[in-house]
Amino acid sequence: MDCSLSALIRGCLKERVLRPPRRVALLIEGFPRAHHPIVEFAELLFLLREHRAKATFVVDWHEIRERGLTSRVSEMMKLLKHNEHEVAIKFKRAPCGAHQLSQHAAEALHFLQRVYNITAVSAKVGCCVSQDVEKALRTLGVAVIDGVPNQIVVQDTEDVLVDVGTVLRGCADKQCVCVSHMALHNA
Repeated sequence: MDCSLSALIRGCLKERVLRPPRRVALLIEGFPRAHHPIVEFAELLFLLREHRAKATFVVDWHEIRERGLTSRVSEMMKLLKHNEHEVAIKFKRAPCGAHQLSQHAAEALHFLQRVYNITAVSAKVGCCVSQDVEKALRTLGVAVIDGVPNQIVVQDTEDVLVDVGTVLRGCADKQCVCVSHMALHNA
Protein backbone atom coordinates (compact mmCIF):
# COMPACT_ATOMS: atom_id res chain seq x y z
CA MET A 1 0.00 0.00 0.00
CA ASP A 2 2.91 2.36 0.66
CA CYS A 3 4.16 1.84 -2.88
CA SER A 4 0.85 2.72 -4.49
CA LEU A 5 0.45 5.76 -2.24
CA SER A 6 3.95 6.84 -3.12
CA ALA A 7 3.22 6.39 -6.84
CA LEU A 8 0.00 8.37 -6.48
CA ILE A 9 1.83 11.23 -4.76
CA ARG A 10 4.56 11.23 -7.43
CA GLY A 11 1.89 11.28 -10.14
CA CYS A 12 0.06 14.17 -8.52
CA LEU A 13 3.27 16.14 -8.08
CA LYS A 14 4.27 15.49 -11.68
CA GLU A 15 0.82 16.59 -12.90
CA ARG A 16 1.01 19.74 -10.75
CA VAL A 17 4.42 20.64 -12.22
CA LEU A 18 3.37 20.02 -15.82
CA ARG A 19 -0.10 21.56 -15.61
CA PRO A 20 -0.21 25.36 -15.99
CA PRO A 21 -1.76 27.28 -13.11
CA ARG A 22 -5.55 27.48 -13.19
CA ARG A 23 -5.64 30.70 -11.19
CA VAL A 24 -3.79 33.96 -11.55
CA ALA A 25 -3.75 37.05 -9.38
CA LEU A 26 -4.60 40.21 -11.27
CA LEU A 27 -3.06 43.34 -9.73
CA ILE A 28 -3.80 46.85 -10.92
CA GLU A 29 -0.93 48.89 -9.59
CA GLY A 30 -0.68 52.64 -9.16
CA PHE A 31 -4.38 52.97 -8.40
CA PRO A 32 -5.97 55.45 -8.48
CA ARG A 33 -3.92 57.61 -10.76
CA ALA A 34 -4.36 61.35 -10.50
CA HIS A 35 -7.49 62.57 -12.31
CA HIS A 36 -8.68 59.00 -12.90
CA PRO A 37 -12.05 59.37 -14.68
CA ILE A 38 -14.86 57.72 -12.73
CA VAL A 39 -16.56 56.69 -15.99
CA GLU A 40 -13.43 54.81 -17.08
CA PHE A 41 -13.27 53.18 -13.66
CA ALA A 42 -16.89 52.03 -13.99
CA GLU A 43 -16.01 50.56 -17.41
CA LEU A 44 -13.07 48.74 -15.83
CA LEU A 45 -15.31 47.23 -13.16
CA PHE A 46 -17.79 46.19 -15.86
CA LEU A 47 -14.99 44.54 -17.86
CA LEU A 48 -13.87 42.60 -14.79
CA ARG A 49 -17.44 41.56 -13.98
CA GLU A 50 -18.03 40.51 -17.60
CA HIS A 51 -15.05 38.13 -17.34
CA ARG A 52 -15.98 37.03 -13.81
CA ALA A 53 -12.58 38.27 -12.69
CA LYS A 54 -11.53 39.70 -9.37
CA ALA A 55 -8.59 42.05 -9.01
CA THR A 56 -6.41 43.58 -6.37
CA PHE A 57 -6.03 47.33 -6.69
CA VAL A 58 -2.63 48.30 -5.32
CA VAL A 59 -2.71 51.70 -3.63
CA ASP A 60 0.47 53.59 -2.81
CA TRP A 61 0.06 54.52 0.85
CA HIS A 62 1.94 57.81 0.60
CA GLU A 63 -0.10 59.00 -2.38
CA ILE A 64 -3.50 57.96 -1.05
CA ARG A 65 -2.75 59.63 2.27
CA GLU A 66 -2.03 62.90 0.48
CA ARG A 67 -5.07 62.93 -1.80
CA GLY A 68 -7.30 60.22 -0.35
CA LEU A 69 -10.11 62.42 0.86
CA THR A 70 -11.38 63.40 -2.57
CA SER A 71 -14.93 62.43 -3.49
CA ARG A 72 -13.71 60.64 -6.64
CA VAL A 73 -11.35 58.35 -4.72
CA SER A 74 -14.04 57.76 -2.10
CA GLU A 75 -16.54 56.70 -4.77
CA MET A 76 -13.98 54.37 -6.38
CA MET A 77 -13.23 52.72 -3.06
CA LYS A 78 -16.95 52.18 -2.41
CA LEU A 79 -17.32 50.57 -5.83
CA LEU A 80 -14.30 48.31 -5.23
CA LYS A 81 -15.77 47.08 -1.98
CA HIS A 82 -19.24 46.65 -3.48
CA ASN A 83 -17.80 44.56 -6.35
CA GLU A 84 -15.72 42.44 -3.94
CA HIS A 85 -12.37 43.49 -5.30
CA GLU A 86 -9.45 43.97 -2.97
CA VAL A 87 -7.20 46.85 -2.00
CA ALA A 88 -3.55 46.20 -1.23
CA ILE A 89 -1.20 48.76 0.25
CA LYS A 90 2.13 49.57 -1.38
CA PHE A 91 4.98 51.07 0.61
CA LYS A 92 7.44 52.23 -2.02
CA ARG A 93 9.22 54.71 0.23
CA ALA A 94 8.77 52.80 3.45
CA PRO A 95 11.60 52.48 5.93
CA CYS A 96 13.05 49.01 5.73
CA GLY A 97 12.92 48.24 9.43
CA ALA A 98 10.12 45.93 10.52
CA HIS A 99 9.11 48.23 13.38
CA GLN A 100 8.86 51.36 11.22
CA LEU A 101 7.03 49.51 8.46
CA SER A 102 4.64 48.07 11.03
CA GLN A 103 3.86 51.58 12.24
CA HIS A 104 3.22 52.79 8.68
CA ALA A 105 1.06 49.73 8.00
CA ALA A 106 -1.00 50.25 11.15
CA GLU A 107 -1.58 53.87 10.13
CA ALA A 108 -2.53 52.84 6.58
CA LEU A 109 -4.89 50.10 7.76
CA HIS A 110 -6.59 52.45 10.18
CA PHE A 111 -6.94 55.14 7.50
CA LEU A 112 -8.46 52.77 4.92
CA GLN A 113 -10.86 51.35 7.49
CA ARG A 114 -11.91 54.71 8.93
CA VAL A 115 -12.17 56.68 5.69
CA TYR A 116 -13.33 54.00 3.22
CA ASN A 117 -14.52 51.12 5.41
CA ILE A 118 -12.04 48.87 3.58
CA THR A 119 -9.92 46.24 5.25
CA ALA A 120 -6.65 45.71 3.39
CA VAL A 121 -5.21 42.22 3.89
CA SER A 122 -2.13 42.44 1.69
CA ALA A 123 0.82 44.72 1.08
CA LYS A 124 3.74 45.20 -1.29
CA VAL A 125 6.91 46.29 0.47
CA GLY A 126 9.49 46.08 -2.31
CA CYS A 127 13.13 45.64 -1.34
CA CYS A 128 12.30 45.51 2.36
CA VAL A 129 10.93 41.94 2.36
CA SER A 130 12.41 39.94 5.21
CA GLN A 131 11.11 37.44 7.74
CA ASP A 132 10.89 40.22 10.33
CA VAL A 133 8.85 42.40 7.98
CA GLU A 134 6.55 39.52 7.05
CA LYS A 135 6.05 38.63 10.71
CA ALA A 136 5.37 42.26 11.70
CA LEU A 137 2.75 42.65 8.98
CA ARG A 138 1.25 39.23 9.67
CA THR A 139 0.54 40.34 13.27
CA LEU A 140 -1.57 43.14 11.72
CA GLY A 141 -3.45 40.64 9.53
CA VAL A 142 -1.57 41.64 6.37
CA ALA A 143 0.19 39.25 3.99
CA VAL A 144 3.25 40.37 2.02
CA ILE A 145 2.48 39.71 -1.64
CA ASP A 146 5.76 40.61 -3.31
CA GLY A 147 6.74 36.97 -3.87
CA VAL A 148 3.32 35.45 -4.56
CA PRO A 149 3.53 33.39 -7.78
CA ASN A 150 1.26 33.72 -10.80
CA GLN A 151 0.71 37.46 -10.58
CA ILE A 152 -0.14 39.61 -13.55
CA VAL A 153 0.48 43.29 -12.89
CA VAL A 154 -1.19 46.01 -14.95
CA GLN A 155 -0.34 49.65 -14.36
CA ASP A 156 -3.22 52.07 -13.87
CA THR A 157 -2.53 54.29 -16.87
CA GLU A 158 -4.71 55.83 -19.55
CA ASP A 159 -4.48 52.43 -21.31
CA VAL A 160 -5.74 50.41 -18.32
CA LEU A 161 -8.94 49.29 -20.09
CA VAL A 162 -7.05 47.99 -23.11
CA ASP A 163 -4.35 46.40 -20.95
CA VAL A 164 -6.79 44.65 -18.60
CA GLY A 165 -8.89 43.51 -21.58
CA THR A 166 -5.80 41.98 -23.17
CA VAL A 167 -4.88 40.20 -19.93
CA LEU A 168 -8.41 38.87 -19.43
CA ARG A 169 -8.58 37.52 -22.99
CA GLY A 170 -5.16 35.91 -22.51
CA CYS A 171 -6.34 34.29 -19.28
CA ALA A 172 -9.64 32.97 -20.65
CA ASP A 173 -8.79 29.47 -19.42
CA LYS A 174 -7.84 30.70 -15.94
CA GLN A 175 -9.64 32.22 -13.01
CA CYS A 176 -8.50 35.73 -12.10
CA VAL A 177 -8.56 36.17 -8.33
CA CYS A 178 -7.48 38.68 -5.73
CA VAL A 179 -3.85 38.26 -4.74
CA SER A 180 -4.72 37.40 -1.14
CA HIS A 181 -6.43 34.23 -2.40
CA MET A 182 -3.17 33.20 -4.05
CA ALA A 183 -1.15 34.13 -0.97
CA LEU A 184 -3.41 32.09 1.31
CA HIS A 185 -3.19 29.00 -0.88
CA ASN A 186 0.58 29.26 -1.25
CA ALA A 187 1.32 29.96 2.43
